[in-house]
Amino acid sequence: MIKFPSIDQFRQIIREVKTNHDYQGKSEDGSPIYQHNSPYPAIEFTGTVKLHGTNASIVKYKDGRIEYQSRERVLDLQHDNAGFMLAMMNKDLSSIFESYRCDNHIAVYGEWCGQGIQKGIAISSLPKMFVIFAVNVDGEWSIFDHINFTYLNDQKIYSILQFPTYKLSIDFNNPESSQNKLIEITEQVEQQCPVGKYFNVEGIGEGVVWKTKYNDYFYQFKVKGEKHSISKVKTLASVDVEMISSINEFVDNVLTEQRLEQGITWLKENQKEVNQKSTGDYLRWVVNDVIKEETDTIVENQLDPKKINSAISAKARVWFFGYLDREVFQEK
Repeated sequence: MIKFPSIDQFRQIIREVKTNHDYQGKSEDGSPIYQHNSPYPAIEFTGTVKLHGTNASIVKYKDGRIEYQSRERVLDLQHDNAGFMLAMMNKDLSSIFESYRCDNHIAVYGEWCGQGIQKGIAISSLPKMFVIFAVNVDGEWSIFDHINFTYLNDQKIYSILQFPTYKLSIDFNNPESSQNKLIEITEQVEQQCPVGKYFNVEGIGEGVVWKTKYNDYFYQFKVKGEKHSISKVKTLASVDVEMISSINEFVDNVLTEQRLEQGITWLKENQKEVNQKSTGDYLRWVVNDVIKEETDTIVENQLDPKKINSAISAKARVWFFGYLDREVFQEK
């Protein structure tokens, strides 16, 4: 399986850009050398609308074999992901794959979104569609703005670049200066989803994903609106790690309704029953997602991971059982 990488937070990209800039090579014993001896760069990022659906991809190998994937697994017709594989198997994707040459694979990543996949957003009232946001050829990220999507649009396949995009130059000597603009753009998207508006549908959006390729490094980070943020942050695009004074405060901060609901989505995507038998799987996902997203906050505040694990599990278990009770009640 060729997975799409996790998308970082703004603060994590700041650290990554500075670390890569200061890297001077290796010493004689093979140890990395870091030295800040020149200004950090100003890098232009392109922002695209972040769609609230389910991550999906189509991978074509050099031998002609095609795999359909969710974020976590290879799909088959008996274990699909919201009908993605079934819908894609009768599509003509030749105009995409024939525009690249590969030694091993071409992976096309996008969001499978629309009616019945997520709820409470503008695009949830639209017919299901596949919106491509990245192409990887043999491990290298490739542009896809040369592809003519006219024919593909008739098959409900779109490029994220067909919808509004944004440009922003971020000076990594003073990244805080970009916060207000990042927040302004995110709030505009949340207030009215540009993709929904493109199809004459009113409603909220999720946020923006910012990407760039600079000096052979590929950087991307996400900024979600408050309604979709998985952490209760004071600023949507936080630069400094928030100071957390206790385990309980940290758990309250990161264990949002959005994150807890994402755990339900993960169970469904991975063909797991949404019932008490899946409690362990659900809690493991929630804990691992928090640790993955908030490692820098945990380290900065020297929080005990074992205590975090226990506190998250206890609170998430209560929410999960409440969710199951609500589902049973609605069925009746």
